[in-house]
Amino acid sequence: MTEKDNKIIIHFDTNELCLYYLEDSSVTLISKERVYFNETLINDELFKKIDCCIEKLKKIVKIVNNKVVRVYATGIFQEFSEEEQMQLIIHVFVKFGLYFNVIKPDLEQFYINKSIELNGESNIIKGAVYQEFRKVVICGSFQQDMKEIGALIDILKKHNIQVLSPWTMDIVPESLGTDFILLEGQELVNERDAWRHKYDHMNKFKKADAIIVCNPDGRIGKGTMFEFGFMVACSKRVIFTNEPSNISIPFPYEIGLNFK
Repeated sequence: MTEKDNKIIIHFDTNELCLYYLEDSSVTLISKERVYFNETLINDELFKKIDCCIEKLKKIVKIVNNKVVRVYATGIFQEFSEEEQMQLIIHVFVKFGLYFNVIKPDLEQFYINKSIELNGESNIIKGAVYQEFRKVVICGSFQQDMKEIGALIDILKKHNIQVLSPWTMDIVPESLGTDFILLEGQELVNERDAWRHKYDHMNKFKKADAIIVCNPDGRIGKGTMFEFGFMVACSKRVIFTNEPSNISIPFPYEIGLNFK
């Protein structure tokens, strides 16, 4: 149901670059080198350093894309403003098609705690592989893909990940076959009231570590397409379960989960 392949993980830190290989939930360090990113601001010099690191990666692996490569950044990258971080995200996405994931400090600490809990060492990548998210929102077509969304929720719960929305898989029977599916506890006052429920769903993006788009066979419904702008505006990490087939304007995203 979800695309899960072996992955290469790049970790950019203030003065260090590490490459890892992820296979069946086991992470192995491939290489580590000193790279002094703290000597530059958000300018061409920093972009060139990042570009050089990714170009080196191309010599190690055959394919570099948003399906098989994951990028995590900490340290000095966390100190940049949201706008500066977005400039990094845009640059890396446009040049390499990758999502430059700047981990928030509280999520980094969560990964460190998980790594210590699991194997007694402070390694954010090993912690992320163990449990990558605390809270997520799932988007997708309730009309067509409720079975797949339900299976995805089961996977997430198995990994102790809280799903903020949808909070239930119980559908109001009368809404089946209509333009707007209602979940248990929801009701429509009139057709305009659908916006209230849609906004409540999208507002949960702000609290999530990531937004996971369930898109079997690559298809994306109109409702989910509508939500993409809000996802990007919230600067949220977006992960499709499968390669999307009908995005008119590509934006920074990843494909496939690191677990199943």
